[in-house]
Amino acid sequence: MARILELLRTAIDITVALCALLVLAIPFWFALAAFGTKWEFWDWQTGLNAMTHVWGMRLLIAGLVAGVLTLIGLLVYRIMAREGYGNWTSAVAVTLIAVAGLSWAVHVEKLKAAGPAILDVTTDLVEPPNFSSGFISRRSSLDASLDYAGKTAGDGQPLPALQAERYPQIATLHLDLPVDTAFARALELARVQGWRVGTASRQAGMFEAGAESLLYGLRDDMIVRIRPDEAGGSLVDVRSLARQPVHDLGRNADRVQEFLVLLASPQP
Repeated sequence: MARILELLRTAIDITVALCALLVLAIPFWFALAAFGTKWEFWDWQTGLNAMTHVWGMRLLIAGLVAGVLTLIGLLVYRIMAREGYGNWTSAVAVTLIAVAGLSWAVHVEKLKAAGPAILDVTTDLVEPPNFSSGFISRRSSLDASLDYAGKTAGDGQPLPALQAERYPQIATLHLDLPVDTAFARALELARVQGWRVGTASRQAGMFEAGAESLLYGLRDDMIVRIRPDEAGGSLVDVRSLARQPVHDLGRNADRVQEFLVLLASPQP
């Protein structure tokens, strides 16, 4: 029995040390993948696909296995020796980290499985707002196309039909305000929302903006177009699209919906 307990203590010491290492390594690895991509030390395919989806998942699984085996070893030793040995903290911590990470991965996969991504969302499916030539010239050839006509979702379904089916509430907003007033309100709201506003022309009734995610630096481009209606009010159209062909988990659709709701809300 003494020999068995000695071997068990040795195994526990090794696995506890491994758990402590993984407690530090797992968060560091995911932070490295996310912010290294954001700061352009490597491209998003490396940071998001290789580092996160491949090696990150392997680290989480390793953490879960190490944590569970260590907890089992600690429990067996307590039962056999009738006394405690080793540190439970690192084993519990790495198990919780791994479970949280894997649960989030499952959640993301469920969102992806809910339907093909709509990476270009617009309130006007027939004549979507078009970006200026200056804006287009500043984009990379690797960025997603700004040409809305003919775009399809991942399953080949035309993008306008898919958006109309999934987001019927996203449509041109009518405001009982003059164009100048509506333009000023929309521009102010965009800045409050944290959009990085670039080109803004009150005369043309449009402005362009961008946004970047905190993690991985995934970029979106937005344009807001405001035109007069026949009754003296304004027609507001918004378009938001992802630059990278990465499932946005509904980010662009949520942005457009939120912007429309806030813009239509009565001002204090």
